[in-house]
Amino acid sequence: MSKAEPTKTGAKGKAFSSGLSEGLPRRLAGPLPFRSSEPPSDAPIEAPDDSLPDRYELRDREDGLVLYCREAPGISVRIDRSFSFTEQEARKLPEHTILLDGAGAFGPLVDDARHLYNLDHHEGCQRAFTLATCEQALILVLKGLELDLGDWTLYANEPDLDTVFAIWVLLNHRRVRALDDDARDRIIPLLRLEGSIDANGFEIAEFSGLPQDWVRSQKERLDALHQKELDVKRSGVWTEGDPVEYTRGVLAEIDRMVYLPTDFDDFASVELEYGHVDIGQAKVAVVCRDPGGIYDVEKRLRKVWGDRLGLIVLEKEAGHFTLRRAASLSGIALADAYSKLNLLDPVVDGRPPAKRWGGSDDIGGSPRPMGSGLTPREIGKILKLTYRRIKPVQRLQKVATAGLWTVVLSLVAGVSLVSWRFFGSPSADPQGAAIEIGLVALICILGAVALTRQHSRGWTWLYGWRSPSGRDWLLLVPVVLGGSVAGGAWLPTAVSSEGGDLAKLMVALAALALGLELVFRGLVHGMLLLDWPIQGSGERWFLSWPNAFAAGLYAAVTTAVAHVWLPAPPLPLGPWLLGISMFSVAFVTGLALGAVRERSLSLWPGVGLLFLGSLARLAFELSGVG
Repeated sequence: MSKAEPTKTGAKGKAFSSGLSEGLPRRLAGPLPFRSSEPPSDAPIEAPDDSLPDRYELRDREDGLVLYCREAPGISVRIDRSFSFTEQEARKLPEHTILLDGAGAFGPLVDDARHLYNLDHHEGCQRAFTLATCEQALILVLKGLELDLGDWTLYANEPDLDTVFAIWVLLNHRRVRALDDDARDRIIPLLRLEGSIDANGFEIAEFSGLPQDWVRSQKERLDALHQKELDVKRSGVWTEGDPVEYTRGVLAEIDRMVYLPTDFDDFASVELEYGHVDIGQAKVAVVCRDPGGIYDVEKRLRKVWGDRLGLIVLEKEAGHFTLRRAASLSGIALADAYSKLNLLDPVVDGRPPAKRWGGSDDIGGSPRPMGSGLTPREIGKILKLTYRRIKPVQRLQKVATAGLWTVVLSLVAGVSLVSWRFFGSPSADPQGAAIEIGLVALICILGAVALTRQHSRGWTWLYGWRSPSGRDWLLLVPVVLGGSVAGGAWLPTAVSSEGGDLAKLMVALAALALGLELVFRGLVHGMLLLDWPIQGSGERWFLSWPNAFAAGLYAAVTTAVAHVWLPAPPLPLGPWLLGISMFSVAFVTGLALGAVRERSLSLWPGVGLLFLGSLARLAFELSGVG
C-alpha cells in the first residue's frame, strides 16, 4: 500500500505516520492493518451529558490518536496540524480518503473512481463562489456518498468550527439523511450560517436567505461553540494541545444542540469495540468486549455494521473469547481461523492436545480452561492474516527470500571453509575435519538465530523455538535414522576412532545438527508457514508446502556439499545417478525431519534425531561397511 508523507506546515504539529506496520503486533511482519479502538489512558471516556450517549471515542492506534463515532465505526478521523497533502501525495493515500479544509493543498476534488475527495475552499478555486467545507460535506452526504462501504479516513489539520462541523456531518451521515423536521431546523441553519461566515464573512452571511431572527439566534449558538475555541486560543495552548481530543468535545456540544434523548432510543453499541479488520468479500471481523451474550452482541453490532458484519470476536473476560460467524453463507470458514489461531497462540502448545481454539462452523472459542495468550488486537490481525487473499507474487517473494538466506549462509560457510583450509589444518586430518564441522555449525547457528529474531519479531515459537509436544512424531524416527545412514546426515570424509578425535567430532556433529535444523526447519520453514497450511500436533497427516520446500533446499545443499566434503553413499552408480540418489535420500530425510517439527511444534526433537542419525552414520563409516 502506497504511503504519502505530507508537506509539513506546522512547526509544532505532531509527526505523522501514514499507515500501520504490516504484520502482527509487536512480533510478526506482514500486511495486516488493524483498526484498534482501545481508549488511551489519558483520554476522558465519561459521557459529557448523561442524557445523550457518548458516541465519540479516542482510539490510540499504532499511527497515533484517532477519533471514531460508535455509529460509524468504519470512519476514522485523523487531525494533525502538519497535514498539507499535495494532489500527488493525496493520490498515494489509501482509497476512501476525505481531506478537509486545507488538509489537501489543492483545489476541491471529487474522484469517485478512487474514492478521494478534497473538501476545500482555499486553493485552486474562486473562494467567493465556493461553499465552505461543512456545506460541501453536507452535499456529499445528501447526494448519497456510500460511507458505509469500506473503511474511510478523514484528514484535517486545524479543528476550527467549519472543519468540526464537516466531521460531524460525515460521522453522523446516517442520522443526517433521516433527520425529522425539528432536528433539521436545529442543525441545517447552523451549518448554512457557519458555512457562509467561514467562506465570506458575517456581512455576506446576513444574506444567506435565513430570516433575521434565525440569523441572530443561530449566531448566538455559533458564538457559544466559538467561545470554546477562543478560550483555548487565548490560553496560548491552541497549537500545543491535542486537536483530536478538543474535536471530540466540540462534537459532543453539537450533539446536544441537535439531538434529543429520544433520538437515541434505538442506539446500539457494545461496551468496548477494540477494532475491526477487513476479511474479504466486503466483510469485517469486529473484536469487542461486552458482558452480554454473543447473540445479543451480534444483534447490536448488526445495527451498526449492517451487511458488512462477517465475524465477531467477543471477549467475556481477559483471555477468553467467543468466535461467531455472522455471515453464514459468505464462504468464511471458521475452521481456517481456528487453524491460524492455534498456530499463532503461544498457549496452544499441544499439552494437552485439547487445549486449542475450536468449535463448529458458526461458533467457537478460545482454549479452555485457561484461555488464550493473545490480546484482542493480535486476534484481529490474525483474522486479517487468515482471510487475506494471497497473491502468487507474494508467495514467490517469501520463497525467494527464504532461498536467498539459505544461499547466503551457504556461501559464508563455504568461504569460511576455504579460508580455514588455506590457513589451518587440512580436512584429511580428523582433528581438522572436526573443526571444519564446528565452523560450519557456528555459522549456521549464528546466522539462523539472527535472521529468525529479525523475521519472527519475537514470535520465535512459530519457528520451532518451544518445548515439544505429542508423541505421534516418534513414528518417523526410523525414517530419519535410516535416511541419515544412507547419506541424509552430514559427516566429514576424515573420521577417526581415537578417543580424543572421536569426542571432538561428536561435539561438532551435535552443534551441526542444531545449526542445520535452525536454518532449514526453523528459519526457512518458519518464513513460509503463514502462507500455507501445515500439520499440527495430533492432527491429520499430510505433506505441507513449507516442509517440501525446506526439504528441497536441505537436499540441494547436502548434495552440493557431498561432492566436496562428505563421503558418498556406498552405491555403484555413475555420477548423475549418484547425485540423484544423494538428493533423494537427503530429501526424504528432510521431509521426515520437517514432519517431526510440525507435529511436535518444536525444533528440538529434529535436532536430537539428526544428531542420532549423524552418530549412526559415523558408526556405519567406522565399522568399515561404508
